[in-house]
Formats: sequence, C-alpha cells, structure tokens
Amino acid sequence: MEDGKVFENAWPTLGVVAISKNEETDLPAFISNLEPWVDEIIVVDDGSTDETINILKKAGQKVKFVEQMMDPVAGFAGQRNRGIKEAQSDWLLHMDIDERVPPVLASEILEAISSDRFDAYRYRRLNFFLHRPMKAGGIQDWNNPQLARRGFHHFENAVHESCVIQNGQKSIGQLKAKMWHLNDESYKERMEKSFVYCQNQGKRLVQRGIKIRWYHLFFLPVFELLRKFLLKRGYRDRTPGLLFALHSACAMFRACALVWDEQNKLNRSDIENQLRAEWIYSGEKIKE
Repeated sequence: MEDGKVFENAWPTLGVVAISKNEETDLPAFISNLEPWVDEIIVVDDGSTDETINILKKAGQKVKFVEQMMDPVAGFAGQRNRGIKEAQSDWLLHMDIDERVPPVLASEILEAISSDRFDAYRYRRLNFFLHRPMKAGGIQDWNNPQLARRGFHHFENAVHESCVIQNGQKSIGQLKAKMWHLNDESYKERMEKSFVYCQNQGKRLVQRGIKIRWYHLFFLPVFELLRKFLLKRGYRDRTPGLLFALHSACAMFRACALVWDEQNKLNRSDIENQLRAEWIYSGEKIKE
C-alpha cells in the first residue's frame, strides 16, 4: 500500500458492505476512512429520514447505495445479502457505519486478500464504550469472519446476523489487527438503542422455552452483572466497565420483564368489565 492507495492491478479488488439507518453523524467519517484504499462501498439503507441519503448521493464514485426497507423475516441478514448481490469486488468486508479501519488492519487486509490460502478471515474489534476503548467485559470476545471472497459466503439470522462461509472453518484465516468499533455517541443513545436490544433478548428467552418466574427477574440480571464485571473482567476498565456491566444487567431485567408481561398478560377490558359490574351492583344498592 503506497500513500494509502492500492497498487493498480497488483491486488484483488476489495469492497465494503454496510447497512444504514439515520447515520448522518457517522457516515461522513465512515466513507472518508475507506475511500482512499477500497474499490467500492455498498450501503443498503433501511429508510433513513435524516440526511443519510443526501450524504450518500453526494459521495464519490466508489459509493453506491441501495434503498431496501428491513424485511421482518430476513432482517439484517437479508440486507447484508442484498449488499453482496450489488457488489462487484473480489473480496467483501462487512462493516457497521460506526466502525473504522486503522492503517495496520488495512495493510493486513490487503495482504491477506492477495493470497489464495483462505476464503475468509476473522478479525477482532477494539470496542469503545462512551468513547473509551474497552479491554474486557465480554465485548472483547467478538471474533467473526466478516471479510470473505464474494460468492463464497452469505448471511443468516434476522437479528445478530452471522456470516456463513461456504467451505467451513478450514477455509477461514485469522487477522491480528483489530477493527475499531466506536459504538454510541453518548449513554443517552445507548439507552435509546437498548429498547430494541431488550426486545431481541426477550425473543431469545422465548425461543429457549423459558417461563419467566420471579427468580428469573432477580437472578438473571444479577448473573449478567457478575458475568460482565467479574467473569469477563470488566473491572479492568474501572468505572466504564462497571457502567457497562450494570447497563447489561438492567437490559436483562427489562428483557425478562417484557417476557413475563407477555406470558402473564391481563386484558384491560377484563378490568373495565369488573369495574362495570361493581357499578351495576353498587347502583342497585344505592337505589335501595
């Protein structure tokens, strides 16, 4: 790599596929981080209502965007697969709009795709929480193969989509450098996103066939706190690590509460009917 550019005709082509929805804040830096050294950027937009579309329209020739609303069945995997379909590069790097590629990872990616040894590569993330790089707490465990040859991979799962490599584990290599995952702009944004995450966690509890009891409401959040802060060594990140562990525990409680309410739902109409019956009975007594 010379001056941030790929030697012409020396490397296989590399494209980036991402999903966007109201990403006006992160999108300009996302594009500028990639434009100097990748061949194309495919963005599948899920009905953005802010300036995201205008930013994409004004971007350079390397940027192509596709408008596709989220299908509730196919979910995120469906959008990732649409991006694969629209891409033309030999290799595809699947990213989130709030991710950034540092120079050391860019160099490693370009070197990796020049080899015929593997069809895909795993890489780890350096996750940021409240703009602070996190060493532990569980988020350091992410290590997925999201760099792969086009035609040799696809995505599955509507939520927490996973990349499936055609030739299996033996065809997947490991990169050493880490992707920067910047995450939320503030804790307020984390709280706003948390409601969706809680719903998804609730769905997973239902899929596991768990009938939520009172002890689940207490012990599952406590276990999540201890798991993130102690077992996953979130204490290494000090106050941000404790904040992250407590946030995860609260999210688990809300997920359990959502499922408990659904499993023990009472209809408001039953209460209204009960009150109506009491008024009828009381009315007869009052008339006497």
